[in-house]
Amino acid sequence: MIQHPDTRLPQRVALGVLLRSFPPVRVDQVLDAAGRREQRQRLLPARLMVYFTLGMWIFKSLPYEQILAEILRDAPGIAPPVRTEEPASAAAIGRARRRLGVEPLRLLFEQAAGPSKAEGESGRRPVRLCRVEVGVPATPANRLGFGGAARAAPLCAQLSLLIEDGTRRIVAAEVGESSEPPLERLLDASPPAGTLLVMDERPISARLWAAAERLGVEQLWPLDEQPQPSHATRLPDGSLLAKLSADDGSEVVARVVSRAGARPARLATSILDHRAAPAAELLAEHDARTAGGSGFDGVATYGSGGRLELRSKDPEMVRQELYAMLCVQHAIGDLLGQAR
Repeated sequence: MIQHPDTRLPQRVALGVLLRSFPPVRVDQVLDAAGRREQRQRLLPARLMVYFTLGMWIFKSLPYEQILAEILRDAPGIAPPVRTEEPASAAAIGRARRRLGVEPLRLLFEQAAGPSKAEGESGRRPVRLCRVEVGVPATPANRLGFGGAARAAPLCAQLSLLIEDGTRRIVAAEVGESSEPPLERLLDASPPAGTLLVMDERPISARLWAAAERLGVEQLWPLDEQPQPSHATRLPDGSLLAKLSADDGSEVVARVVSRAGARPARLATSILDHRAAPAAELLAEHDARTAGGSGFDGVATYGSGGRLELRSKDPEMVRQELYAMLCVQHAIGDLLGQAR
């Protein structure tokens, strides 16, 4: 795995990985699609700013001016030469980031993401919905944008991810303050046929349960301290067909799989037919997901003590920085996938 670069060689290698995963012709295509290509030559053209935003995750500890200098030194061909006596200031770079906006980085991520054709041994394709809190500067704009006006620091943006269990690829992402992301938009990148949505630790959400049912996606939820259902039908594989309480007080019909000596002790699934998914098979799929890790550890090495921290001072630039981070994650994943 690429570690946080402390020397020139790892920096150059990391930048080379980005250029291979996101060559200039591909960057130009997303700039055209987003309508961000300039009509006149600029000191900080949009293509250069895409690589600058990606490079913020490689040169994490450097100020803006030095990040730009590193990119221009090691990849001089990504921007046309512009004669100027003074290098671009941090303020000028910040304005250029704003001109670029979020859309090109979002499109670049969505082109890099998307599901593989991998399936589990059962023929299902498990994907996991998880949430990552990302620290952002506690500016007034970020507090307003991420719902922290009345909250003490640290202020966080909420990153909701769909991660494919078999490959650990991030196939979709949403940035916002809500703890319940728009599941329909996330699953647009993940074909429902054969998909098993594995949830992270949380009470059963009536809203998410209903959204998954509407999309034809099967679900697997770890149960918290919810009491054992009192009125249930025992099935031949030892699982129970029961009604469970959701977070809003409503009930959902689910199959409950139990075991002793491991956490979670129980799982709830929307697959009601035990013949289609025996209890042992569901437990194995859940545990294989847990053993595989988060799939989100590549970029975490660029944070402080494993925690992701951004430097952007308003929500629009936070989203831009996060989509850039997801692009870097895919570049790392591509490199590791080829090395396996």
